[in-house]
Amino acid sequence: MSSEKLLGQRYSGSRRDRSQVSVVLVLSVGLATVVCVVVILELNRSNSELNKVNSELNKVNSELTSLKIDFASLKAKLEAEKSAGSLETAFRERLAVVETRIQDGVYVSGWEGNPKPNALTDVASASQKNDTEGNDALSEANHPRYRQKRSANSLTLPVGGCAQGPVGRDGRDGRDGLPGRDGAPGVSGETGPAGPPGPPGPAVNSSLTNPLPGLVGYWPLNEEHGARDVSGYGNDGVTFSTGVAVGPGGETGGAMYFHGAPGSRVEFPNNGALDARSYITLQAWIYPQETGNVPIFNYQPAGSADHGVHFWIHPTGNDLYIRWTDRNSQNRGRLTRPGITQNEWQFVTATYHRTSGIQKLYRNAIEIGSAALGAVDLGTQFPVAMGARPAFTGDTRAYKGRIAHMQVYNIALTQAQIQEAMDRTRSGYK
Repeated sequence: MSSEKLLGQRYSGSRRDRSQVSVVLVLSVGLATVVCVVVILELNRSNSELNKVNSELNKVNSELTSLKIDFASLKAKLEAEKSAGSLETAFRERLAVVETRIQDGVYVSGWEGNPKPNALTDVASASQKNDTEGNDALSEANHPRYRQKRSANSLTLPVGGCAQGPVGRDGRDGRDGLPGRDGAPGVSGETGPAGPPGPPGPAVNSSLTNPLPGLVGYWPLNEEHGARDVSGYGNDGVTFSTGVAVGPGGETGGAMYFHGAPGSRVEFPNNGALDARSYITLQAWIYPQETGNVPIFNYQPAGSADHGVHFWIHPTGNDLYIRWTDRNSQNRGRLTRPGITQNEWQFVTATYHRTSGIQKLYRNAIEIGSAALGAVDLGTQFPVAMGARPAFTGDTRAYKGRIAHMQVYNIALTQAQIQEAMDRTRSGYK
């Protein structure tokens, strides 16, 4: 074979080899390009999904921040309302907190482009406040105050919350807010049930003409009425071993007779009408028949040997005597004057006037003695015994003689009124 032929064959084989190599290179480059495109597309898709995830995370963080602010606000509000005495006080405390935050610059650094908040904008509606606090203006990055407080006083939790730190210092006193307006008047309530009936008033006695004012007890002590209370207040007495006798005007059976023994007496109840604790008049017609130290009219504490106010002949049969005790049966003063005569009718009277503080004694409407006593709450809340004291006192002193027209007033009668009462009863009960 010639050399030219061999060279032609070699050259032809070399071209085929190069063509094959070129095809392989083209295919390799194309495959690499496709792979790169696929990788780039996957990276773009991954970045897009990552961006979505980041966006969702940002939304979650924003919502968590808003919830934390709302929770802190609600907690502060509940604590303020718990410690405050009223909603008004709670509002004022909240307003003071907001003003303090404004003064400290809490709402200044993150409010770019917005007007500086004040106390009015801080107490806006809850929805407006939540919308504002949920944006980037209140983020932790823009508010070093929040970051500083949390790093100093709290422990960061995995979910982004924080545990409550130690109690802070007391805040400054807030300023008084504007006065509130009066509310609308309420509706009228329903009429309540009728109360219990009051005690009955004095019964009108048609036979008692022209009685003096203040009369709260009147016992004629005659044959017709005995120990019945004709004043109308119902403190009818019970007699023990008494009789009847001629009255001060000579009328038959016009007086009650007492035998001078401890068992000869009259006992009167006291339903409150006889409790003349500040002003009082005690008066009666008496006809003593034996000298001695004896009771006429005696307020007597039940079951006790103590005394209430008492009107006696004391210390001798010629002395008229009044002793004033207080509500605790303590002696507060007394007045004694001679002038009583035996076996003779006489009209005796004792008075006390709290405003003036003066006590007086009268015989037949003529003043026989007076003295300053002062202000005393008289011991007149007890039942009454006449002529002798009850057996439980152990006192055996007893009045002997006649008594008629015993009267009690819750005022201090004047001399003229005493004269009128004496004249009206001299000839018997009218």
